[in-house]
Order: sequence, then C-alpha cells, then structure tokens
Amino acid sequence: MQAIHAQHFDKQQYWKKYRHELIGGVGFSNYLGELGGGSGKGRPWLLDTEFSQFRTCYSLSYRFNIAYRSALRLSGFYGQVRGADELSGDDTRKYRNLSFQSKIYEGGFLYDFFILRAKPGHVYNIKGIQGMRGLPIEVIAYGGAALFYFNPKSDGTPLRPLRTEGQGLEGGPAPYLPFSISFPAGIQVNYTYKMWLKFGLDFSYRYTLTDYLDDASTVYYDNTKLAQELGGPSASYADRTDGSNPGWSSTGAPRGNPKNNDHYFSLSAIVSYNFGNLVSKKSKRPGGSHSFKKRGRRAKF
Repeated sequence: MQAIHAQHFDKQQYWKKYRHELIGGVGFSNYLGELGGGSGKGRPWLLDTEFSQFRTCYSLSYRFNIAYRSALRLSGFYGQVRGADELSGDDTRKYRNLSFQSKIYEGGFLYDFFILRAKPGHVYNIKGIQGMRGLPIEVIAYGGAALFYFNPKSDGTPLRPLRTEGQGLEGGPAPYLPFSISFPAGIQVNYTYKMWLKFGLDFSYRYTLTDYLDDASTVYYDNTKLAQELGGPSASYADRTDGSNPGWSSTGAPRGNPKNNDHYFSLSAIVSYNFGNLVSKKSKRPGGSHSFKKRGRRAKF
C-alpha cells in the first residue's frame, strides 16, 4: 500500500494543505545613520555597523501561501536601535558627541518568493510515503512596505519635543513626525522539521523615509536662539561638543547629512508553525469511497 500512496502523492500540490503559517522570531537589531558607526570615517552600508549597539528585537507574522512559489505576509516587529558618537573611531564623530536610543514599533505587508521550497517525503515521517525522499530546506526572499513608530531619546530625554535643529523656528527645518514608512527586504532560510514546524534564520534590512531616526539630519541652529525660544535643555542637547573647537558647532555647520536617510536592520532566529487550512476538508479518493470496513464488518479479500 505504501508504494500506491507514493505514486499518487504530488509534491507540487502538497503545499495547499498548509497555506497558513504563524512565524515568531527573536534576535538583534541595529541601525545605520549619522551617529556612532564603526571605526574610521563613515563607511558604506553594513560596513559602518557598531556591533556593541545590537539590541534585542522580536517579530510575529502571519503568512498565507497563495501559490507554490508565492505568499503574502502580515508582519509585526518590535526592536531597539541606538547610536553613540563616543564609540566611533572617527575623531569628528567623537567630537560631535551626540547619542540616541529609540524603540521601534512596526507593522508591515510583505510578499514572499520561494527561491527553494521544501518538499515532503520520508524526512517528514509522513505515513504512507516513507520511501520518498524529501527536501527539508527552503529559501525565501521577500520585500514590502511598513509603517513604524520611533521616539529618539538621549539619556532618557525625548529629543523630538526639544527641536534640536530649530525645527519650526525661523530658518529651521520643518518638525518631523514620530511615524514614517520603511521598505523591508530580506531573506529567510528554514529547516523543515515537520510539515507543520520549521526552524530558521531571518535577515531583514529596512530603508526608511526619515533621516530623523537619530534626531540628527541637517545643520546646527543658533544655540543662543534655541535657549531663548525653547529653553536650556534644547540648546544643551543640540550641541554636546566640549567647546574646544568654536567653529565646529557654529550656526549652519553640518550636524547630520540630509542626503542619506536612516536605516535599521535585524537578524533573528525564527520558528514557523503551519496550521494548514483554516477550514478542514475531508479528503476524497477518486472513484468514491474505498473503505475496507462496512457497517462494523471487516471486508473479505
């Protein structure tokens, strides 16, 4: 009977019985922006990561498989990002001496593409097809859009209300919102232990539409005016230099780089629970019922 079952088993269609997945993850998040960074002058992309600033992050998402290679996903993410100039090996960053911490709450919509899809077989211990050889590894590339909330602080003090670059004042930039859009893109690699249980790794990189994740973007505003208009804390957090270089933080001197928006990223260990069709359907074999039992009697061969 095992051979007969194996002949009728369709690896390409079996995914339809497992359309729905819940995916939980825990890992580490970090950011790329104006503050901190690796040793030396600013380096491109992930090469500028300050590894001591990784912090714990969590994720939870729901995937609906719409085709053999495609799926749609609703995702939720919580993480922490931070940066500190004092950790950088670059002298100009150290002298600027800015720092920030922020929690991020993100909700997104993603498209998953299965570069390699796991296939069932004896590795899944599926009854009746022990003789088939399966593929337990799957590789998924994904991308999409998300809305996220952030609130940069320094030493526990919220920075956005302080308007440290003169936001909303004469000659200053417009105030920024604590919400922005990000565009997550990443890759998942999973090992399928059972058809309903997977373990894997997820790397996700987010390009954002804000340069104020770290509260630094444009130039130094007149510090005297900041103190007059917004109070001493605004002026204090706007300019954290020690005053030994008078020209460094003068009005109009660069405080950030508005040409490059801030990014954040994460690396997580994930577990996927696949609970099949939400409405269970009783499978029927071609040709009608072939039960070997009739009204409590065992059929005779």
